Amino acid sequence: MEWKTKITEMFGIKYPIIQGAYGGFGTSEIAAPVSAAGGLGIITAGALKTPEGLRKDIQKAKSLTDNPIGVNLTVGMCPHIDGMREVAIEEGISVVETAAFKGEEHGKRLQDAGVKWIHKVATVKHALIAEAQGVDAVVIVGMEGTGFKSIDQLPTLIAITWAAKQIKIPIIAAGGISDARSFLAALAMGAEGTYLGTAFMATQECPISEKHKQYMVSTRPDDRKLINKVLVPPDPKDLERVMKQKGQIPHSEWMSKLERLLLKEDPEEKQSFEIEEILKLAPASLAVSGIDDIPSVKELIDRIIRGAEEILTKGIFGSIRP
Repeated sequence: MEWKTKITEMFGIKYPIIQGAYGGFGTSEIAAPVSAAGGLGIITAGALKTPEGLRKDIQKAKSLTDNPIGVNLTVGMCPHIDGMREVAIEEGISVVETAAFKGEEHGKRLQDAGVKWIHKVATVKHALIAEAQGVDAVVIVGMEGTGFKSIDQLPTLIAITWAAKQIKIPIIAAGGISDARSFLAALAMGAEGTYLGTAFMATQECPISEKHKQYMVSTRPDDRKLINKVLVPPDPKDLERVMKQKGQIPHSEWMSKLERLLLKEDPEEKQSFEIEEILKLAPASLAVSGIDDIPSVKELIDRIIRGAEEILTKGIFGSIRP
C-alpha cells in the first residue's frame, strides 16, 4: 500500500511519520535510522551545541542514508541559532522545524533558500498564527505529549479535529501516538502526518539509557506520577510571575526559569542540560500506552505501517454490522 499524503509529498518521505526533536540527545544517532526506514528523522541543533557540531552531525547522517533528514531549531533555547540555521541551509537540509517561540524570522530565511518550514505549537490558536505567517506545515502537540505545556492546550483528539476545520496547510499530529491505532486515528482526525517522540525514544538506536527505555516499557499511561507530569498545565500564577521577570534578568536566566516552569519544575532551581536531567524533567508522554518492548527503529515503523494496513484491510468498523 502506498502512503501518500500532503506531508509525504512535501517532504519526499515514504511514510507520514516524523521523529520528535530531543533537547539533549536528538542527533544523527536516532535521526538517520528514522529517515532510512522511511520516516523523517530530525536532528536537534541544540543537542550539537555549535554550528560546526551540527554540520558534522548532518554530514554523518547523510553518510548513513540518502533519504531526507530534518533539523530542529528551538527558538530562544538553541545556542547560535542563526549560525545553526545557515549550516542547515548550506548542508542541503530540505526540512527545518522551528519551535517554542515565534519562528517567522528563521522561517522566511529558510523558505527563501528553498527549505520547507515546519513550526511546532501547543495550541490551535498558535497554529493559526503560524499559518498566517506563511509556514509550510504545522505540528500541533496535544496534552498527551511530553515537554512544554500551555494553559490553553487541548487533548490531541480535540486539537487536531478542531484545527482541521480551520487550517488549510498540512497538519502534523503529535501527542500520545505510538502504534498503528493511534497513527491511523491521527490521520482520520485530519492530520497529514504524525509526530512521534516517546515512541522513538523506546527504540534500540535512541542514545539514552536502557534504564529509561525500560521505564517506558513498564510504565502504564494511568500511572499517577506520569499523569501529573504530562496532563497538568503550569500554574497560571507562577507563569505570570516568571513572565514579569522578562527583561529584568539576563535572557538566558529567564529562559531557563521559563523552561523549568513549563515542565512543572521549580523555576528557581538551576537548569542542567545533561541527558539524564532532561529525561527527569520530561520522562515520557502518554504514548507509553503503545510501548511494550524495545524494537529497532525500522521494526517500530514497519510494525505501525503493517498494523495500520491490517486495520484498513479489515475495515474501520471491524465486525460491527448495521
